Parts: sequence; structure tokens; C-alpha cells
Amino acid sequence: MSSRLWRLVLVCSALSLVTLAGALPGVWAQTTTPPAAPNPAGPAPSPQGPQAPPATPPAAPAPGEKQITGTIKESGFTQLAIALPPCKADAGSSAAATEVMATVKADLTFSGYFKVVDPALFQGMDLSDAKVDYTAWQAMAADYLLLTTLYSSSGQLTLEGRLYDVKRKEMVTGKRIKSQVQDARILGHNLSSVILEYLFGAGSFPTSQILFTSHLGNTEDIFLCDYDGRGLLRLTAMGILNVTPDVNPKGDKIAFTSILKDRQELFLLDRQGRRTKLYGQGEGLNSNPRFSHDGNTIAFCSSRSGNPDVWTIGVDGKNLTRLTFSWAIDTAPTWSPNDQQIAFTSDRSGSPQIYIMDRDGANARRISPEGSGRCDQPAWSPRGDKIAYPTSKDGRFNIAVYDLNTNQVTLLTENAGDNEAPAWSPDGRFLAFASNRSGTYQIYIMRADGSGVTKITNQSDCYGPCWF
Repeated sequence: MSSRLWRLVLVCSALSLVTLAGALPGVWAQTTTPPAAPNPAGPAPSPQGPQAPPATPPAAPAPGEKQITGTIKESGFTQLAIALPPCKADAGSSAAATEVMATVKADLTFSGYFKVVDPALFQGMDLSDAKVDYTAWQAMAADYLLLTTLYSSSGQLTLEGRLYDVKRKEMVTGKRIKSQVQDARILGHNLSSVILEYLFGAGSFPTSQILFTSHLGNTEDIFLCDYDGRGLLRLTAMGILNVTPDVNPKGDKIAFTSILKDRQELFLLDRQGRRTKLYGQGEGLNSNPRFSHDGNTIAFCSSRSGNPDVWTIGVDGKNLTRLTFSWAIDTAPTWSPNDQQIAFTSDRSGSPQIYIMDRDGANARRISPEGSGRCDQPAWSPRGDKIAYPTSKDGRFNIAVYDLNTNQVTLLTENAGDNEAPAWSPDGRFLAFASNRSGTYQIYIMRADGSGVTKITNQSDCYGPCWF
């Protein structure tokens, strides 16, 4: 899912929500428009051949037996070397230009597709894009060269980026992107998206964002940040516990759980900051709301039957349906990409394990291996082929991934505290999770093979990420 830039308008008093104004693509206002999200199916492709480039940058783009084994690795791909010279800028934009290039470098490095050419190798070179010295760049073993220019006018920044294929000796794509002067970092994310989308069809993650919960005194509230932890916004301020956030496919509603003294209730929050109670009657448990991928239904856990079970309800609050009827605790539902199945946690076998059932509750079957420790909080990959979940091993929780095609389970984290609450990126190439490896629970991100682990938060206990 593409960039969603929530904006705070005002912080309301206790027992009211922080009002949101602003937009996500097509619904919420955004500073710049990223390229379209890629098709998440299948492994990362190899770079495509160059396309006919424009003479000058055009306007910004429009909107068997299961067992735990080693680590997942994406094979058959060699990182591309990209040169990222300093951005040329006018006198008033030098600081913004530095921020743009720092953002691009971080995005491309974390993607796993690129390694950055040592800047010392091109120190003092003529970096004019009027005549690119391809021979010199080839001598540095660069595969690609990115040349950028930034200038400001009338309160706006304009970034021009040109990507050159060094081996083919030609410019392969170029973009001109505009933003407000304070949004240089967003410009960088959008330029990264252009590059990743052109070469790999993987341009969604630099402009993606993450919801999570943070503990503040006696309350917990929902926060939003960019995928790299920047642009932090507090979305709720109700004086109570607000947890387990999820966002619908259109990006115009958030579902979450509010925990009161004697009950839990499910709420929806829209782009105008209007809070609507979706479900919650009397005492009891109502938690972990998760939108279906068509946006019409929410799966959640409720104890209204006297026992925690998985239920569904329409986003209009109608068609309440019970899916599980076990004596056990059934909770933490997550939808398959085609909405035809639901994975969930159940202790019907004696300890919490991961199960899959049809969307009507039929054909429930366990997928976590026999002999597993406690398993919980499944997250179904947008590609449809894997389910991530935390599992206990040697007294610690670690993120595991179950491959639906091979029935193999692979640990992604180990020997680094407790690691829980996995959430896939929109393209299925990355995972966010909560870990206390630094002493307190914080949100981390990593590639789907477990590499590139990066801490993105630094505040009171953070948990329950939702990446969109």
C-alpha cells in the first residue's frame, strides 16, 4: 500500500481522540505522489532492461514434515552498485539536499538490492549530467549512477533525479518531484520509490508507514511513523488503553481496541478524526480487529459467547458471525490475501499454536509444528505463501515463518531478547516486529530473510506494529 500521511490538527482533551486531517493517496492529502505499488506475487525479479528515457524529467508520477531450519535467503541475486554523488542545490537548499540524499541512501541500502559506491572514489569528479563520464564510473564498478538537483522557489522544493545505467551508457529514467520546503525527506523517499519501482517493481516500501502502540504513563496510545521511524505522530489521546491498530485497504479508517475498566470495545477512526464504536457490549473481551482485504469485514476476538472465540463483523457493524466453537481460547485472527482463509491462535491442543480455517470457520487445522513452544499473533504475507508468528524457544520468543508451499518453519530472530508481533510490509519483502533486545520493547524492521534488523522507535514500550 502506498504512502499515507496522517496529519494532526489538534490534540483533544482526555477521553477524546486526536483529530486527523490530511490524507492518504486518493483519500488523505499527501505532499508528493509515489509510484504505483508493485504486484507482490513471486520473488524479487532481476533488473529489467532500460526503457526509452525522457529528454528531461517529466512531472511527478500519478498516484511434508514440519521442522524449524536455518534462515530464509533470497537466492540468485547479486546486489547492484549504485553511485550517489551529493545533490546539487541552490544556496537556500543545501541542508535539504543533504537530507534528500541521506534518505535515498538509507532506502536503497535497506532494500537489499543495492550497495553504495564509496564516495571517496569520485571525490573531485565533474558531476555534470550534461556529459557523464561512463568510463570513470565503470572503473569504480558502478552499475548505476544517480544524479540529482534540488532548488527552491515560492515555498516549494523541486527535486530532479536522473538514473543512468553505467554499463549501457545511457539514462534510463528521470523524474521531477515537488514538495513543501519542510518535506525534503519525503522527496527522498519518493525518489527511492521511482528507482526501486523502475528496476524491480518494488517501489512501495520507501513511502509506507507503520502504526504501533506506545505505553505512556497509565495509558497506551496509537502512533504513526514512516517506515524508518521518522515523521512520528500521536493519533489517540483518550486517557485509556488503545491497542492493536489495523488500517483498511483504502487507508481511510483505522480499527483498534479501547480497554476500559471492565470491558474492551472496538472502534473505527476515520480521516476526519471521527471515532465510531464498532462493537462492544457489557463486560468481556473484544480485541485484535483485522480488516479483510476487500475492506468490508473485520475479524476479531470476542468472549461474548462466554469463551474467547474468533468472530467477524461488517464495517457497518452488521452481520456479526461466530467462526470458532472450541472450548479453547481462539484469538489473533489474520486474513489470507484472497480473504478465503483466516489464520489464528488457539490453545485447543494444550498450548497456544497457529491454525488456519476457511473464512466461514470450517476446516480448521494446525500449521505450527508438533513440539513447538507457545505460538501466537500470526501475520499472513501479502504474497500469500508465508505466515509469520512468534514462537517460544529456550525461554525466549522469536519470529518464525511458516512456508505454506513447503511446510517448513524458519526462525528469523534468535539470541536477541524477545521478538513478537510480526507485521508484513505491503510488498511482503519486509517485516516489522516488537523486541525488547534493547531493554524495553521497541519497533524494529528487517528484510524477509531476517537480515537488516533496524530499530525505528525510541520511546516508552512500543508494540503491535501494523505496516501499510
